[in-house]
Amino acid sequence: MEQTLKEYYLKVHHADVEVKVEKSPFKNFYVIYPRLGVAMARIPSAEVLRDIYSQFNVQGNWMRKLAAWGYITVCVLTCGLLGSRTLRIGNSSFRDRKVYIMPCNRKIRIFNYREGYVDAILKVGFSDNNFRNELLYRKNPKYKFIPGLIQYGERWYREAIVKGTGLVRIPEPNYSEKVKEIKSLLKPFYEDNIHSANASEYCKRLAAYVESKLPVLKETKHIATTDYIRKVIDKCINTVKDKELTIPVVVSHGDLQTGNILIEGSSGDVCIYDWETASERSIWYDMGRFLLYSQRKGKYAYMVNHCNEPQVKERLLTFDTVKERNMDFVIVVLILEELVAFTDEICDFPGSMGTEIMDRLTDELKQTKYN
Repeated sequence: MEQTLKEYYLKVHHADVEVKVEKSPFKNFYVIYPRLGVAMARIPSAEVLRDIYSQFNVQGNWMRKLAAWGYITVCVLTCGLLGSRTLRIGNSSFRDRKVYIMPCNRKIRIFNYREGYVDAILKVGFSDNNFRNELLYRKNPKYKFIPGLIQYGERWYREAIVKGTGLVRIPEPNYSEKVKEIKSLLKPFYEDNIHSANASEYCKRLAAYVESKLPVLKETKHIATTDYIRKVIDKCINTVKDKELTIPVVVSHGDLQTGNILIEGSSGDVCIYDWETASERSIWYDMGRFLLYSQRKGKYAYMVNHCNEPQVKERLLTFDTVKERNMDFVIVVLILEELVAFTDEICDFPGSMGTEIMDRLTDELKQTKYN
């Protein structure tokens, strides 16, 4: 955090600012709350508090919601005593009750409610490949649901703070209505770039990519399941080899899940964020993530094991013009695409970080016939 924030103030504000994480509970303006995943002022502004509270507005679980809100309230009332550490920012002009800092996987976000923007800067040590990919889609967005950027530079960008609610926190029946709207918005997005790919060639290319990274996963990332991953790949390739099948390929968001979708408060407009992993994939991939598993434990295994059931089949084939597919073939493609996605994500992390990511996927696959 220290190095990244120092780089942020230098690149974005052109100021050489001292940044230090300290253990002192009383010394500094900003307090780090690991349970909340933020660093905020000891007495934050009302706007910051509303934002933090909204992040713990747990859909359909009042007990968890009240517990989270109670914890946030106690954090504020005790003026930082529940924080683990504090954050020293040497230049007083960058200390503000209306500003809070949120470290994410690859980036740190700085929310500035005084000016109405949020800055995102890539963490020091991370490759900028995915970051540049997101800029590609968001600099001059062609679709209304892709939020544009106010400003951007090397390894950072600025966007407006959109006041709204994450799709994950919208209750029924509004949730289902918004899902229908999102599908209608995505339809022309996919139609604009769809093309067909030979299934055997497509799957072999995915398999070859993952296999080329297995030594890195084993030796650098210390992932113990690389032999198992190779067996899964072999089973997938054997399913599609020598078959004259085609795959509808589109530009896919890559991480289309409820946490990356915001519904604007006043207009109800849909905003889809985090385009870092956007790339060409099957037309089934986004719908699997969005409508079926969204990285929730046990849901991926369920999708694989129940792929021939009408509810699963219908969701995966939402945008497919061919409604009678061999679903085992569809699942094979999705498994290979997911292995590529997880491999890319792990390799993007510096050092030995990311082991748990592949462990999560292999644990799911071990509950299926691909074990």
